[in-house]
Parts: sequence; structure tokens; C-alpha cells
Amino acid sequence: MERRIVELGVGDVDLVEGLWKEMVENHRELTDHTYPVRDTETAWRRRRDQYVAWLEAGEGHLFLVPGEGAAGAPLGYAFLRVGSSGPTWNLGDSVGDLESLSVTAAARGMGIGTDLIAHCRDRLVDLGATWWTVSVISANQGAIDLYEREGFRDFWRSMIAPLRQTKPT
Repeated sequence: MERRIVELGVGDVDLVEGLWKEMVENHRELTDHTYPVRDTETAWRRRRDQYVAWLEAGEGHLFLVPGEGAAGAPLGYAFLRVGSSGPTWNLGDSVGDLESLSVTAAARGMGIGTDLIAHCRDRLVDLGATWWTVSVISANQGAIDLYEREGFRDFWRSMIAPLRQTKPT
């Protein structure tokens, strides 16, 4: 059975609010409250503004796996950005970035994330892209495993540190 995935527009962004907030809380738990995670309302407001701007600029694609029935809550979503390739790496004229992928906890392990990734991959191919990226927090081993199964590999590393800290000895 093929899973239904729908593309949403600017007016539908709020349909993914609950999934975004669930992802933020998951990040908080995965990092054991070690890093400063915004409250879910602030995080959503900021992310929503980004989604709207990217969609309005024609740089973004928002895909949703709807729940069952008329009142079914969404099961997962992906936000895909497409932009120009950077100056160093010859990755073609445009590169995709899987900005967000969220599957509700109750639906994990059902292949929803895999289906959303495949859908995003197909869209990028249709748009002429040949490479794409995804960022994942180091503590999210489940997501890392999923992305590796889908062909992603370590390429660069981002690191963070507070500016005011005791110097290491």
C-alpha cells in the first residue's frame, strides 16, 4: 500500500505545529537537558516564520503524511529546502537540504520517515538536484541510523560551545 503524502502551501503551515513541538521536546530529552532548547511556543513561532519565508520565496517544499480519517492527526512531515550550491564543493547548481523530518512517536517504526525521505528525494531529482544534506543532533542515534540507511554519510561536523565558560585544562 502506497502511503499518501501531500504537499502543503503557506496557508497550511500550522498543520505541522504539533509535530514540530514534539520534535523539539524529543531533542530536549535526547540531549538530557544539557543544551539550551527553546520552549516549544517560541521554537514554533521562529520555525513557522522560517517555513513561511522559504515557501513564499519558492525555496521550500512542505510534505505531510495525514492521519487516518477526517480528524486524524498528522503522522509525520518533512520540510525540504532547495538552494544554490556553495563555492567549494561541486554539488551541481542546486542542493537540497532536508530541514525538518518529524514523525509522531506513536507512528515511529512504520516507515513514515523512510517514505517522506523517498518523496523528498524524488522531488529533488525532478528539480534537477544531484546532492542533498541533512543535519541531525549527535544524540539522535535512531535518526542517524535512518539517514545512513537512506545513503547519507558524515561529511562535515558542526560543534557548539558557550562563549562564557571555564577554559579546559
